[in-house]
Amino acid sequence: MNNNTSLWSNRSFVLVWAGQSLSMFGSRLTYIALLWWVLEKTGSATTLAGVAIATALPTLLLGPIAGVFVDRLDRRGLMLAMNLVNGFIIGTAGALLLSGQLQVWEIYVFTILASTATAFHRPSLQASIPNLLTGEQLTKGNSLYQISGGAAGIAGPAVGGILVGLIGSGPTMLVDAFTFMVAAISLLAASFPSPRNRARKGLTSIYSDIIVGFRFLHDRKVLFFMLLLFALINFLLAPTSVLFPIMAKDVLHVGARGFGLFGSALSLGMVIGGFLTTRLKRFHHHGLKIIFGLVLLGTTLALFGLSRSIGLSLVALGFVGVGVAVVNTFEAVIFQTRVPNELQGRVFAAQSAITDGLQPLSLAMSGVLLAAFAAPVIIAVSGIAAALAGLGALMVRQMRDL
Repeated sequence: MNNNTSLWSNRSFVLVWAGQSLSMFGSRLTYIALLWWVLEKTGSATTLAGVAIATALPTLLLGPIAGVFVDRLDRRGLMLAMNLVNGFIIGTAGALLLSGQLQVWEIYVFTILASTATAFHRPSLQASIPNLLTGEQLTKGNSLYQISGGAAGIAGPAVGGILVGLIGSGPTMLVDAFTFMVAAISLLAASFPSPRNRARKGLTSIYSDIIVGFRFLHDRKVLFFMLLLFALINFLLAPTSVLFPIMAKDVLHVGARGFGLFGSALSLGMVIGGFLTTRLKRFHHHGLKIIFGLVLLGTTLALFGLSRSIGLSLVALGFVGVGVAVVNTFEAVIFQTRVPNELQGRVFAAQSAITDGLQPLSLAMSGVLLAAFAAPVIIAVSGIAAALAGLGALMVRQMRDL
């Protein structure tokens, strides 16, 4: 493939990118609809934390196994199947909610099932991008995913907040189910190679393949350090997913629509950050760019926690989004260029297990923290700690030289 060829002339990439971007938009709708329904139904931060834990656990427990199958099976087919499964799960939950039959405990079940499908889908997509793009196009393609994900996020939370207010959470989730089906259709029309690891039989072979992914990361000390850094950052920031709706409802008093605007501001920042990364790609030292992104997102998240103005809060979240886009894009480029394609499913799954492994513990602590501290204080302290962790990475020469 010619590295100078326009991304838009790559039919399969465009189909996959467009379908998954639409699905990301739909998932934003469900995020707003589901969390707001739970908050209004229970008024409990502990219940919100429980939903977040149910989202994180499948990645931690099943992610490494999923990575084995990503390397053994056709990645396009696996993504297609998981889109269909997620569409069915979200559609069923939305229909029950619409009919007034959905119970809070069922939310946990549906969330675990949907997150299990996502645990297989995410490494499949990550490992497929290098099969769709090569060379300089990898940075452009990953930047485009950040831009499109952010653009979907700008519209998704805002539209989600409006839809929840107008038609309710159930119908809003049915829209998300439809976007998953469209994403599956786009994959049917796409075509790209999918290297497969020759599978041996038995549980022992699965265990051995899982260990391969972790050993690869452990042996690359700087990559392993970077993942431990991200694990710490995610541990520090995990409670914010629970605290954002509380900030909207009880601190800034802006309701569901204001909560939707939080997501839109974050996503607008991600779009801007995506464009910024296309400019930064000409400079070396991706590690320094990641450190810059961590410090930016940490300091501006702290500003969001301290703010009592909706305008300042949205500006702060916009800068948080810029930091997230910078970190995510260059993390993806580093791993996609340094991990052999035939290992990427296992390595990316191990990567997720390491970086997300502490999130359930952090989320479980959210209720305890809220009993002792106000939500704005927790957010501000988390942001400052994340920024300091990013600055600490400057002391590691291998990280600076990445």
